Parts: sequence; C-alpha cells; structure tokens
Amino acid sequence: MTNWILFGKSGNPSFEVTKAWLKNHGIPVEIRSVYSITEQEIKTLSEITDRGARDLAYPNAFSYALINPQRASDQTLIEQIHSNTLSENEIKNLLVQNPHLVVSPILTNFDTLIVGYQYEKMGNTFRFVKVRDPLIP
Repeated sequence: MTNWILFGKSGNPSFEVTKAWLKNHGIPVEIRSVYSITEQEIKTLSEITDRGARDLAYPNAFSYALINPQRASDQTLIEQIHSNTLSENEIKNLLVQNPHLVVSPILTNFDTLIVGYQYEKMGNTFRFVKVRDPLIP
C-alpha cells in the first residue's frame, strides 16, 4: 500500500475531520504538522496541483483569517500569492518561510493530492484500496 501523509494543524476542524475519516475507514496515514513541511515537499506537491504552489496556500485572506485569527497581519501575504504578481518560485519560497500559509489539511502520497477536507474525493481515492480492519489493532 502507498504511504499516505496528512499535513495539518491541531485545532483546525477540517484537519480533525479528515484525520477521523481516515481512522474510521482504517486508512493508515502518517500525521505531520504543516509546520514541518519541507522545501522539497512543497516543490513536489506544487508539481501535482493544477495551479502550482498557489493551490497549497489558503484560497483567500478571509478563509485564512478564520483558521488563523492570531495571524491577521499575514492576510496580505495570502493576497500577494493570489494576485498573480509573484512567480512560482517566489510563492514556493514564501510557503517554505511561512508554513502557516499552507492550507490544512493536505493528504498526499506524492502522486495524489487532496487539499482541504474533500469527502467525495477521499471516498473516490480510497474506494478500491484494501486497508486493514479498523477494529483489529
């Protein structure tokens, strides 16, 4: 079976729901903090998204502020990412230097990428995956 990694932030409702969904469906996954994401991981993930590194950041300043109210001053960084004024490399560097700008959760095996809690996409991704019985340790 492919090794899956779930990047997230404690206290983020979408991360907690995704983690619970995976556990309830017996999907083995490595749980990692989004703050531990490496430069190479950001590069690899941005290569499998539709819009590059931009897809790894919060989609807008409002959604960022909801999850990160203590970092309201960083909303301008999210606006910069989505303004089309930064190059792909500049966005990647910004995410490496500021991992709190990376949307949470991110579920990946570095071939497939699911950004945010996407119930339907998770169901389709794991539909035919043979997993361990969640009731047996």
